Amino acid sequence: MKNLKIITTLIPLGLLLFVLTNCGRNYSRTIDRAYGLVDTDPDSALALLSGISNERLGHETARYALVYTIAQDKSGWDVDDDSLLRVAYAYYDDKPDDSLYAKCQYYMGKYYMLNDSSEKAIDCFQKSIKAAQTCGDQYTQCLGLEKLSKIKVNSEPLKAIAYAKEADRTYASIRNRKMSNSIYYKMNVSLTYMFADSMEAARKYGNEALAMAVTSGDSNTISNTCQNLSVILRKEDNYQGALENAIKACEFNSYVDNSKTLNLAWAYLNTGSIDQCKRILKRIDTNDPAERYLIYYLRHRASMKEHNYGKACEEADSAYFYIEKMYGDQLVYKEKYYESFVKSQYEKGITEGRARFLTWLLVLLAILSFTMIAMIVYSYRQYKSRVKMKIQTQEKEKAMKEKMHKEEIRHKEIQITTMRRYLLKKIDTAEKIDKIRGNRVKPVVLTDEDWEEIRLFVDNIEGDFVTRLQQSFPSLSNEDIKFMMLLRLGMSAKAMGLIYGISEKSIRQRLFVYKAKVGIDGSNKGSLRDFIATF
Repeated sequence: MKNLKIITTLIPLGLLLFVLTNCGRNYSRTIDRAYGLVDTDPDSALALLSGISNERLGHETARYALVYTIAQDKSGWDVDDDSLLRVAYAYYDDKPDDSLYAKCQYYMGKYYMLNDSSEKAIDCFQKSIKAAQTCGDQYTQCLGLEKLSKIKVNSEPLKAIAYAKEADRTYASIRNRKMSNSIYYKMNVSLTYMFADSMEAARKYGNEALAMAVTSGDSNTISNTCQNLSVILRKEDNYQGALENAIKACEFNSYVDNSKTLNLAWAYLNTGSIDQCKRILKRIDTNDPAERYLIYYLRHRASMKEHNYGKACEEADSAYFYIEKMYGDQLVYKEKYYESFVKSQYEKGITEGRARFLTWLLVLLAILSFTMIAMIVYSYRQYKSRVKMKIQTQEKEKAMKEKMHKEEIRHKEIQITTMRRYLLKKIDTAEKIDKIRGNRVKPVVLTDEDWEEIRLFVDNIEGDFVTRLQQSFPSLSNEDIKFMMLLRLGMSAKAMGLIYGISEKSIRQRLFVYKAKVGIDGSNKGSLRDFIATF
């Protein structure tokens, strides 16, 4: 009698599962249609998938989850939520021969990359590339190589270059490739060379990308390539070239892009157009802490060039505030990420447990045996024990990650404090220089430390003046360089005489002597002061 009651209870469950399985088969065709649309019309693919209840998909749940993730990514959404993606990853992770394995590994790697889990991201991308090569999926192979180059660009720039170039070559071999993607891969090679300080190669690939963009006729692509070249030229100290490309980047862009506007303001500042830089900065409307920090940093540098040191202090304090805000926001974000990670792992365990339980129910319906019931109970207890142990392990891992995270924040706070002290110290040095500029009657004695401070000040404010001077005229001695620094600061002959302990006439004689050292000793080549002021 007792057995009859159990059977009577389980038969309706079996029928329900049978119906759900048939529904899952009907949904397979919809998923096929959506997968066919993800590259050409991702929004339509999302609309199709949104009409499916993923609770009724059965064995198609993993494919639904992956196709939905791909459609989101193609529509421009960052894959920063793994609640759906992990369902696909749990299914495909041990199926390297499946046609969707490479894509699943790529998107899981992209998720880890967005959440600062570089080691896990690298592992996923490498698996994705290997599987894509095996099945001939060159598109996914190129995407994986490009992401690896971005991860490695700071720690291993030479490897980053190799990955970026391989992605560029592989994509160039695809018959029906898109011009816009070819340009993007070319720009990525250019940027990896820039981070490796190979500026000539970076400029070469950047110009190739720009030529391709002009051929394509797409204004936004031209804008992006000009922006890329502007950054490279600025790092080469070609400030005029950087300004020209920054202007083009803003002119060709069809929408407001604060990063390009900020780059234009920086370019104007480097070329000495301080008023133009300030006007551009006033137009930027943003609440992003990183962009606000850059705005105040550029204002700080502009005030320094105008010798408005009080204003420079205020701008430095504002920049410091937004640096603190950036790291504070990152701390909150990481806390949320760790919490969601633990929660998703727990929910994953619950989901897997339910799947096992349903599997045992189906076996029970097939054989109607009390032995299988006992095995289900035993299996469920074992599962609960494993979940409990897993949660404990995850809690320990979370505690360890939080400890490491706090240590990381502490080091960053030290760096921020050091930066702020350095800015203030530069301002103090500048004020000291202004005092020296006044006409005094007593000699002024400058120590070696004072000269070093002046050198640092001139290099920072006047665009690496000393470094450029030494590179252009290697025959100049240290004393010659000191004399040129005072000229760059606009020191009068009388003030320089006080520093050197000689007369104004002797200083003027020195001016004629030094003209020969920098190659302007002809009568029609201007004065040494004019040459140094515009160098």
